[in-house]
Amino acid sequence: MQAHLLHLRLHPNCSSTPQVLIAVLGLVAGVSILISLVFWGMGAPLILPFALVESLLLAVAFVCHARTRNDFDEITLNDTHLVVLQERQGQTKEHQFTRGLFRVSMTDGPHALVRVTESGKQVELGEWLLPQERLSLCTQLVTGVSAYKRRIAGE
Repeated sequence: MQAHLLHLRLHPNCSSTPQVLIAVLGLVAGVSILISLVFWGMGAPLILPFALVESLLLAVAFVCHARTRNDFDEITLNDTHLVVLQERQGQTKEHQFTRGLFRVSMTDGPHALVRVTESGKQVELGEWLLPQERLSLCTQLVTGVSAYKRRIAGE
């Protein structure tokens, strides 16, 4: 069994529980439909279909948000490999890089991510992190690689 030199689990910040989201959806949809029923009673029946469509689209938006709630990046650096496990909307991908052969860098642009590359394979990390946290992650990975190279050179 190899010791983990670095083990991180990154995930989006979700400040509410699914129960709260369902309650908010029910409250907003209920108020919208209630108001449309009042207008229907006053002789404006076409407001109700729009309120139903609005409630349906709001429910679709909440479902799309809920699908991303369980997304994560899991980063494990051990003596021989860097393993990145990514889950996006229920689809899991594992990326494995050989220790000492992969490179760590930052992507270009205003929302720079941490990029790990090796022999044509690449993965980008840190989409949920603040810019200074991405830089810290990049530094941790670079430090892990350089410590390995120093140890190999010393043998």
